[in-house]
Amino acid sequence: MKYRYIKMKGEATPDRIAELEELFELHRDAAKIREMKKDVEAFEKVVKQKAMHDEQVRLNEQAAKHFEQQLKRIKAD
Repeated sequence: MKYRYIKMKGEATPDRIAELEELFELHRDAAKIREMKKDVEAFEKVVKQKAMHDEQVRLNEQAAKHFEQQLKRIKAD
């Protein structure tokens, strides 16, 4: 969970790592950990959805180019 949280935040500063170590080890706070897990899972879900959307956009652009080439070829004949 710590790694996923750092990945979500985009940085691994010494202060952030120390905060996470305290939260998970020294002064374990189950409520904060649950909230962190909820945030990380929501972030990962959105990242996955964006990747799927971006792939669909890429496929649509590829199909549009293919059809454009077909139209040009038909017009030329």
